[in-house]
Amino acid sequence: MSGDPEDKDSTVRGSAGPTADRSTVPVILNPTARRGAVLKRIDPLVEAFAAHGLEARLVRSTSEEHAKELAAGFAADGARVVGALGGDGMARSVAAGLVDTETSLGVIAGGRGNDLIGKLGIPKGTEGAVANIAAGRDQIIDVLDLDGKVSLSNVCLGLDSTVQRHANSAKYVKGQWVYLYGVLRAILPPKSIELELTVDGKRVDFRGLTAGFANSGRYGGGLKLSPEAELDDGLIDVVLLKDAFLPRLAVELVAFMSGRHDRHPHIHFGHAREIRIDTPAGATPVAIVADGDEIGQTPATVTIRPSSLKVRVPRQ
Repeated sequence: MSGDPEDKDSTVRGSAGPTADRSTVPVILNPTARRGAVLKRIDPLVEAFAAHGLEARLVRSTSEEHAKELAAGFAADGARVVGALGGDGMARSVAAGLVDTETSLGVIAGGRGNDLIGKLGIPKGTEGAVANIAAGRDQIIDVLDLDGKVSLSNVCLGLDSTVQRHANSAKYVKGQWVYLYGVLRAILPPKSIELELTVDGKRVDFRGLTAGFANSGRYGGGLKLSPEAELDDGLIDVVLLKDAFLPRLAVELVAFMSGRHDRHPHIHFGHAREIRIDTPAGATPVAIVADGDEIGQTPATVTIRPSSLKVRVPRQ
């Protein structure tokens, strides 16, 4: 079999096209995920779908917006499920086209973090992911909305953004170690941010290392921004990490990112449905990361869209 998805589906250059055949599953892929390594999963993916009596219709996306448009087109044509082959960013892009539709998102891991599937218990391997799409059940979850852009897991500013930037630039560090590498780079030295937050109408002035707004609560391949976050509670978990002395910070960050937040005295937890994020007058805008990708900067508003997305998950 060819490893090029364009050889498998002539629609890769055009619109989503009709999906009347219920035995065909559209799979939108990011050909650059893991520097192109995701392309090696195409043949096993096609074979795994065939083993379940299904045909994978592979479609290459050229951008986040293109992936969203493709997914929306498949949903409009009646697809029961649309697959996303790539990392958390690819899942987010496909989900953006499926929110508030009857079509379910089927995630096939092809990135480094894969935090959404970790939260939902979706298998990481190709055969398990395909079996889940073929025979799993649909779970309805919330999504975050950052000025019209969908986020499935978390929206972060500050230290988490810096960690992600260093992790994405690492060429020789593999697996979850890449995020620990990012942490070390980010805290030497740590850089504080100043934000003016309006949390459900209440003004909160914040100076510290991280402001996180969680849906799934997982990031960085299994690290925990908010271990109690739920994907279907209709709430945003607000996590504010204040400044700390560097040696103490290094120790406490290990506990924090392992989910032991009770041992961190500089952290504030809360819940909200809407957060307005701004910086003080004259301050430089702060980058905003969603699901591992930088997608904006302050000022911005994060809201929750309850019960707006179906995701295929394993049956219990």
